[in-house]
Amino acid sequence: MKTETFKGEVANAYGEALAKPISFSGSFEAYESYEEMQGKNDVPSNDDVLTFRNNQLKANARSKATNAALEAAGISKPDPNSPEVLRKGMITNLMKRKGYDEATATQIIDGLLGA
Repeated sequence: MKTETFKGEVANAYGEALAKPISFSGSFEAYESYEEMQGKNDVPSNDDVLTFRNNQLKANARSKATNAALEAAGISKPDPNSPEVLRKGMITNLMKRKGYDEATATQIIDGLLGA
């Protein structure tokens, strides 16, 4: 087994936006091979595998159905390279990284872009 670490930030909790994101980190012991998992008698049961696979299939089907419904309603995915999407992303990043409110972040980005 090997120790793997992870870290992240929580910006929303229990349906509410936090005033400031909270950082977290942790670690866990990960298996390096299937045989190692077998040796620890920690192999998923057939029911576990079935549930896992059905959840994957459901998520895939739900995604396709959601996209089809949005397209049928005339709502298309925005081009990630369009100026509007890039501007919105810049504003969001500035709000997250510097803690500015939306109006201030918008004013700064508009100034940078000459808008």
